[in-house]
Amino acid sequence: MQKFLNMKKLIVALALLPLAAIAQNSNQGVPFNGVIVDINNEPVKRARVFVSDADRYALSDRQGRFGLTDVKYTDTLHIKYRGDIYLVPVNGLKSIRVRLADQTQYTAEGDDYILSMGFNYVKTRERLSSGSVITGEELVRTGRNDLLEALQGLVPSLRVSKGHMGEGATANIRNSTSVNGPTEALYVVDGVIVESLFGVSVYSVDHVEILRDANIYGAQGGNGAIVVYTKRGSNR
Repeated sequence: MQKFLNMKKLIVALALLPLAAIAQNSNQGVPFNGVIVDINNEPVKRARVFVSDADRYALSDRQGRFGLTDVKYTDTLHIKYRGDIYLVPVNGLKSIRVRLADQTQYTAEGDDYILSMGFNYVKTRERLSSGSVITGEELVRTGRNDLLEALQGLVPSLRVSKGHMGEGATANIRNSTSVNGPTEALYVVDGVIVESLFGVSVYSVDHVEILRDANIYGAQGGNGAIVVYTKRGSNR
């Protein structure tokens, strides 16, 4: 009798192993690819996607693609776009295609094509920053042609000190002052560090990222960074 009971316990334990493995795997994050389109199936760019930490997010690119590095099967994606937030359960998927409708309505499904492309489907994945994104459309609506002047009206913490005829103007993002060194933000245009943003028209800008924490640029980014993506650079 005792031998029968021990055998029964062993059979039950073996039967539970797959369930335990599934539960364990659901708690392990995996690389995740996705694409976001609107109700007309047009790509949605610059949608912010994150799981639990809003400061650690991915931005969808011009094709609506985004990538995350650590997504669990039981996680919920937060997609923030034009002031609306869509909560999309992962439901065990490794890739997803999301079609946004009005306000918080959406449809979502797995996409075998995205999954087959692997981790390299999206080159840029999460970024970690206490920053903000300003679109070219927002800059144009300010009525200013000069980029720094337009940004100053949209970013409350940004202070701009003008030089002669606008040339040599400097920007301070973090409202810091120092007698020992510069407090000017770093300027980056289409991936290239530049000395100033003088001459950059708002009409040429696709979007701008204001990074208060720009450690990705090393010591140069100690005072934050203004990262400009022009329409020409974004199209490339």
